[in-house]
Amino acid sequence: MIVDCNQPLITVYVPTHNRRDLLERALRSILEQTYENLDVIIVDDGSSDSTREFMEQAVQKYDQVSYFRHDSPKGACAARNLALSKARGEFVTGLDDDDEFLPNHIEGLYRSFKGNYSFVAACLLEDNGTIRIERRLDCGEIGLDSLLHYNKVGNQVFTKTNYMLEIGGFDVEFPAFQDYDTWVRLVDRFGPGLKVEQATYVWHTSHEKDRISNFPHKRLNALSMFIDKHQSLMSKNHHDSLAVMRIRMAGEPFPFRALLKRLNRGNWKASVALFLNSNFSRLKTIIDNYRHS
Repeated sequence: MIVDCNQPLITVYVPTHNRRDLLERALRSILEQTYENLDVIIVDDGSSDSTREFMEQAVQKYDQVSYFRHDSPKGACAARNLALSKARGEFVTGLDDDDEFLPNHIEGLYRSFKGNYSFVAACLLEDNGTIRIERRLDCGEIGLDSLLHYNKVGNQVFTKTNYMLEIGGFDVEFPAFQDYDTWVRLVDRFGPGLKVEQATYVWHTSHEKDRISNFPHKRLNALSMFIDKHQSLMSKNHHDSLAVMRIRMAGEPFPFRALLKRLNRGNWKASVALFLNSNFSRLKTIIDNYRHS
């Protein structure tokens, strides 16, 4: 394939584990991008299915695709860090193996990136197997104070490769919240990020293959680790916001008095949503349906 050499090279990495069928869709969405000068890295985290055979064929077919493999599983963060160490692009972004990009995803992020931002992120297009819902939330500039209330970014960013390397990549000790921890370190080191309104990252939620959300004990443990790690950056309001997050993950009651105790400017959307979902779930469903109709 002939590419425009005036375009900077952009690395796209995909960690994968035993999802050969979903990986094929993810890889196809990268190869169909309107932005052509891409360095595509697939890291196989010790898959035991046909991923290896599929990727060996893909590498032969597509010059821009590279394949690396862990002989035994080391976790998604280790896979991402391996990809970062092999990245050739000036910029880098990621894709989960069960998701996909719309064709203009990378071009839109590249055009939105400015030197004063630590990263750019897109909104999600949630595909629940029946319909696709645009999740245009928390768009605009995201500074450190705002970000410490909850992960307003999502699970992927577009940034400079050297930024990711300078902060040491992803923390392999975290059982969850690895992305949130990484975005906080990016913003703390290089300044605010930007979330644009384009909803071009397709987040598939219809399947249930080893989602971390199915293991709340891992998420609760990771939240405690996150608070310990970033304690020096956090105010009382940040602690209240993360307490709301913990209550939601643990499935604990959230009565009106708890709402009043924890509510602040940085978490009011999440707090009100949790209050409605905990106490008026039917009303919450009606509101959600109205928002996305």
